[in-house]
Amino acid sequence: MKRIRVLFFLINFILIISSLSCNNESGKAANIANLPLLKNEINTKAIENSTGCSFRILKTESHGYIPLHKFYWICLKEEVNNQKLEELANAIIRSEILKKPKTYHSFTIHFFQESELKECVEKSKCYARANFLPEGSWVKVGRTPIEDYNDYELILAYSE
Repeated sequence: MKRIRVLFFLINFILIISSLSCNNESGKAANIANLPLLKNEINTKAIENSTGCSFRILKTESHGYIPLHKFYWICLKEEVNNQKLEELANAIIRSEILKKPKTYHSFTIHFFQESELKECVEKSKCYARANFLPEGSWVKVGRTPIEDYNDYELILAYSE
């Protein structure tokens, strides 16, 4: 049990450290309003139509060596209920899996409300986070086959 706690702490620590880089090339914080449009990795319009949730992708990152860990920072115009958020997270993740099967060990989606965004996404507080993990556990990442993602579970957590 102690090893699980230590592993969980280390993973969170690495994620926090990697997200603290809030500087653009000139050393100033990147203004969210002036962020360049990301090359759409997924069909956001199709997902919006199927889920009824209006969103935009602020940032994406992949970490590790194949298989990778995929991270999304998603901005919603308004907070949505648990069911809609789960539908949206599933649609985003499934879209990525269809594009690049057997590529990612884990998916994490950070959800932000547009009204709560600060000058850069790293200084903004996400109101919810979705993790798509083998058996819903970070401990199983890298130990579970990713051929079909059947053993993966989506875990939603809301910030307080």
